[in-house]
This record gives sequence, structure tokens and C-alpha cells, in this order.
Amino acid sequence: MLRIIAFTMLMLVSSVTFSAHPAFKDGLKSYLKGETEKALLIWRKLADEGDVQSQKQLGQYYLTDHEHRDYERAIEWYRKAAAQGDKQAAGYLKNARAVYASWKAIAKDIGAEAAYSTITFREHLQEGDDTHCGFIVEVKSRVVLIQTSNQARWFRKADVYRPEDKRCTVGVLTRNGGERSGQAG
Repeated sequence: MLRIIAFTMLMLVSSVTFSAHPAFKDGLKSYLKGETEKALLIWRKLADEGDVQSQKQLGQYYLTDHEHRDYERAIEWYRKAAAQGDKQAAGYLKNARAVYASWKAIAKDIGAEAAYSTITFREHLQEGDDTHCGFIVEVKSRVVLIQTSNQARWFRKADVYRPEDKRCTVGVLTRNGGERSGQAG
């Protein structure tokens, strides 16, 4: 998770090197040194003054930080940046809304904290990971091949849980094209 946040920060640094407010860069330096609260204070001040880069950075922070994740705050910061015409922020806003909707649906079923863990788990799926239905054999952009106890089956990433969160049920296509649930043995 830290590697993804660091990579995201690096991408933001490279995209704003020439256009960022000098104080934004100070916030970034503080963040990279582990001085998160100092960085957040700098970015909040700039964001409240309308700085798009700081608004996007706060959106990213609240969307991805494990300890301080807050989807509503992330959406709000991205919305402010997008309202100023930033196309990148508009894309981030769309993504944040989708993640939030997914989280809410999962949280109804397994609780808020488990939902956060599940979303993080799905974002980092790799071959060999254990899931609620078996081990992952292959990972694609939206689906994963999981070796269940009976056979390898494709699952949408949105249907994959950590082993401890759910019992494995798989959709089985019926003759009329509908789907019924069955338990993978």
C-alpha cells in the first residue's frame, strides 16, 4: 500500500513540477519525510484558497490513506478541483464515486471496516493470493481466475473477498440465460 501511495505521490510530483504552487511542493516534501499532519495543513490552506493541485492531493489522501480513509471527503475535494475545469480531477472524481458506491454496498453486507479491507484486498490481488473461494491463478483488469476446490473459475474482482469474510458461492448460468447461486465445494 505504501508503494502505491509513494508511486502516486511521485506521479503527482512529476505532473506538477513546473506548475505547482511553491507551498504545495513544501507540503509534498513534508509528506515524503513522514510529516503527514504538516503536509495536510499546507494542502488544506492552499485547497481552501482554490489551489487545484492541493485539492486533488487531499482527494487522493482521503481516498487511499489506510488510517484516515474518508470517501466523502475525497469526493468533496475532487469535486472542487473538477468544478474548476480540471479534467484529471473529473476522472478521479468519477473513480472515487465508484469506489464509494462499492464500499457502501459491501459495508451493508460485512461491515464498514471489513469493507475497507476488502476494497484494499481487491486492489492488490496477485497470483497465489488466497480468497474466499480458493487461490488466484490469473489476474486481469476486471476478473480473476480462482482455483476453487472443484475447478478453476473466473470471478469478477467485485465478487472477490478475503478468505475470512464470506463463504464461497458462485453464479451458475441456467438454460434461460439467468443466473442462480451455488456453493463452490
